[in-house]
Amino acid sequence: MPQTLEVGVKFRKKDAPEFVLEVIELFTPEGEPPHARARVSMAKHNSDVRLYSVSALTDPRLFTPVAASG
Repeated sequence: MPQTLEVGVKFRKKDAPEFVLEVIELFTPEGEPPHARARVSMAKHNSDVRLYSVSALTDPRLFTPVAASG
């Protein structure tokens, strides 16, 4: 079942579990597949904003969703 992607969803990188991405914007560049801008956190420290294709973020071989707390 594909992962739903929306602003606020967090993912953990499979090969580096301390590497967490939080989707902060979704957009589709003209003529390109959908992308997501994501804030990168490592060990609870915000470090960068990066651009990922939606297909990469939702690929369970690369990223796993972080369970929502609350």
